[in-house]
Amino acid sequence: MIKIYSPTRDNIVTGNYVTAERYSYHLQNLGYRVFACNGFEEKVNAEGVRCAFVLHAEKGFHIIKELVAKNVPVVLVLTGTDLYRDIISTNNSKKEHCLRSVQLASAIVVLHENAVSDLLKVVSVPRDRIFVVLQSVVDFKKRSFFFKKKNQYKILLLSNIRKEKGVIVAILGFLEFQKNIDARTKFTLDHIGGVLDQGYFKKITNLLEGVKSVSFLGSIEKEKLQTILASYDLLLHSSFIEGGSLVIQEAHNAGLPIIASDISCHTALLGSAYVGLHSVGSTVDVSEKLHTFFFDELCRKQMEKQLSSCPAAGSTLGKEQEELSKVLSYIQV
Repeated sequence: MIKIYSPTRDNIVTGNYVTAERYSYHLQNLGYRVFACNGFEEKVNAEGVRCAFVLHAEKGFHIIKELVAKNVPVVLVLTGTDLYRDIISTNNSKKEHCLRSVQLASAIVVLHENAVSDLLKVVSVPRDRIFVVLQSVVDFKKRSFFFKKKNQYKILLLSNIRKEKGVIVAILGFLEFQKNIDARTKFTLDHIGGVLDQGYFKKITNLLEGVKSVSFLGSIEKEKLQTILASYDLLLHSSFIEGGSLVIQEAHNAGLPIIASDISCHTALLGSAYVGLHSVGSTVDVSEKLHTFFFDELCRKQMEKQLSSCPAAGSTLGKEQEELSKVLSYIQV
């Protein structure tokens, strides 16, 4: 049996939760019996476990330590905040937990190509122990066109609401953009996703008092999301931290144009020269990128061409399953 440990509880849909569910599907297809633990169990039961996948180096440290003590090979999946925040944290406990998890793991999975060098900059680990496994998505309803001129456009923010997702940066950039355009063309900004940080959400609602062009639609079931994504004209994704950016993969699969922050994950998936990258944390650059996209046809043509051949375009369910099979072969399971 293979166990998958995710820090996310069953009733909260996060990137970790979705990744654990997808890995369970892949591993079962490869012929393994799989048990997924959503929310780390307090006492690790390793009976009959041939290996374990543990998501998040810091949150999963105590699980990893117990599994290794019981001679269970561990595949550590670095999912975002562990690699880009906790492992370089001034909080020595978090930093040490991440470093120890990396050192104890039999194999390490990262979710984009740049993450290999990002990891090796902060910890010494054999390169052959690190595997790049791009995330995949099921097929979404496709847009019938890349861009069409019209009188009203819908922009999408797709994420859970917490500081790392840069929702305030995206919203302020959008509002700045609205100040500098012809009022005859209407733009709206919809946010889809749950609220994981109520304090951060309160800041957002205070900023938007009296603003009618920004809406929060809450969480939407995956089946519905697969059909409505194509109704939007653009994805705006201003994250500060992403481990694999499933949102980028979903938008790409649906054929959406994408403007995203120039963090390591996004440059790996979209290309370092991608015209839709904005400076991370810059509301001014968000505004400028929005203006360029909607009013510069040459930019849109270049973006469409780049999206057709970017690394994200090569990610498939079959390829992800194949890469996971290589990980299991490496640890001889």
